[in-house]
Amino acid sequence: MADSAQPAVEGAEKTDGTETLSKNEQKRRAKQAAAAKAKAEKEAAKEAAKAAKATEGSSAAAAPLLEEDEDVDPTKFFENRSAWVEERKKADDNPYPHKFHTTMQLPQYVATFGNIPNGEHNGGDEVGIAGRISSKRSGGKGLVFFDLTGDGCKVQIFADASKFTEFKDLPKEQMAAAFMKLMNSVKRGDVVGVAGQPGKTKRGELSIFPTTLVVLTPCLHMMPKVQTGLVDKETRFRQRYLDLIMTPSTRTTFITRTKIINFVRRFLDMQGFLEVETPMMNMIPGGAAAKPFVTLHNELNRELYMRVAPELYLKMLVVGGLDRVYEIGRLFRNEGMDMTHNPEFTTCEFYWAYADYEDLMNFTEQMLSKMVLTICGSYKITFHPDGKGDDAKELEIDFTPPFKRISMISGLEEVLGVQLPTPLESDEANQALKDLCKKNNVECKPPLTTARLLDKLVGEF
Repeated sequence: MADSAQPAVEGAEKTDGTETLSKNEQKRRAKQAAAAKAKAEKEAAKEAAKAAKATEGSSAAAAPLLEEDEDVDPTKFFENRSAWVEERKKADDNPYPHKFHTTMQLPQYVATFGNIPNGEHNGGDEVGIAGRISSKRSGGKGLVFFDLTGDGCKVQIFADASKFTEFKDLPKEQMAAAFMKLMNSVKRGDVVGVAGQPGKTKRGELSIFPTTLVVLTPCLHMMPKVQTGLVDKETRFRQRYLDLIMTPSTRTTFITRTKIINFVRRFLDMQGFLEVETPMMNMIPGGAAAKPFVTLHNELNRELYMRVAPELYLKMLVVGGLDRVYEIGRLFRNEGMDMTHNPEFTTCEFYWAYADYEDLMNFTEQMLSKMVLTICGSYKITFHPDGKGDDAKELEIDFTPPFKRISMISGLEEVLGVQLPTPLESDEANQALKDLCKKNNVECKPPLTTARLLDKLVGEF
C-alpha cells in the first residue's frame, strides 16, 4: 500500500524498464532535438560553403590570365613568337591570313563615329577595321583593351568575351579559357583585323566592340616600350619602319614631303609647264660640277654615269620648242654627306623660255608663299635647327609676300664688311673671293671659278 501511495516522479522507470515522460518533459526534449538539428544543418551549410569557396578559388586560380610581355627578354620573345607561328602552320591554320574585309580606314572611322554620345553604340551594321596594336591591358574578368593605330589615328578595342561570335555557344568556363587564349595570342606590334560595333565607353573613349578579332601579321620582335619610345638615332635612321611606328612626328614629315612635291607639280602644271623625264644614265656627267657615280651597262659593255643634273636634256627640250618644261626626280652625286646633304636626293628643275631672273623671282615667291599657306594654314612656320626638345632653339620663318630682296654682291659686301674689286670677271675679283673663303673657313672645291666662290660665300652668309 505504501508503494502505491508514493507520488509519481518525472522520468521514473516502469517495472518493465520503459520510461514514463510527462508532457512538459516531452516538449522540452522535442525542443532540444529541434535545436540540435538546426545547429547540425547550420554547421553542414557552413562546411558546404567552405568547400564551394575552395573549389571556386582553385578554379579561378586555374583560369587563364592575360600574359604580361613587357618584362620578357627580347630574344625569348622572338623565340616564343616564332614558335607560335610554326604551331599555327603545323595546325594548318595560316598565321598570315590572305584577306580580311575592312569597310573603312581608321581616319574615316574616327570621322564617322567620333560624335557618338558617351556610353552608347552606333547600333547599325558591323564595321571592319584593321591596324597595329600599340597598347594592351587587362580590364578584369572577360575584358581586355587594346589600342589600334593606323594612318595617324587611334581607336580602342573593347574586347568582351561575351560578345565574340565564335565563343557565344560555349559554356562559361570554356568561353573564358578560349577568349583568354585568343587575347594572349595578340601582342603589341601585331597587325590585326577587327569587326564589331562602333561606340564609346562611359568615359568617352571612341572604341569598337568586336565580335571578331583576327591576327593578320604577328610581330616577331619586341617593340620598344611606349613610355620610353625610340630614342636611339642610329636605330631611327636605319630602321625607318620602326621609327614610323613609334614616332608620330616622323610620319608627319613623310606626309609633308609628299604634299610639297604634289603642290610643286600642280603649281607648275597650272602655269603651263610640261613635266618630262630625262635619262638617269649618261655618257658624260654633265649639267653640274659634281662627282658622279659610275655604273656598267652589261649589254653595251660600257661605263655610264648616273646623272648629277637633268639640266642639259631639259635645255635640249627648250631648244626643241617646249618653252616651259620641268622634271622632278632623283640625282646622284658621289660626294660628302652631312645632315643636309645626301648622295642621292630629289630635285625639281624647270626651264622657262623668254623669261629673266626678275620673272623667276616673282614666280618663286608666289610658289613658295602659296605652298606654305596651303600646307601649313599660315605664312609663318616654326623651325628647330638643332632638333626638337625642351630647350631646343626655335626660329620663326615668315613666308608672307612680298619677300625682302637683297642684291647678291652688295649684300655679301655688307655682311663681310669688304668692297669687292670690279669687274667681277677680273682675276683680282677671283683672288679676293678666294681670300675671303680662306679667311672665313668656307670650303669650295675646284674649279674655283668666281661663280662657285660667290655661291659658297652667299650660301654661308
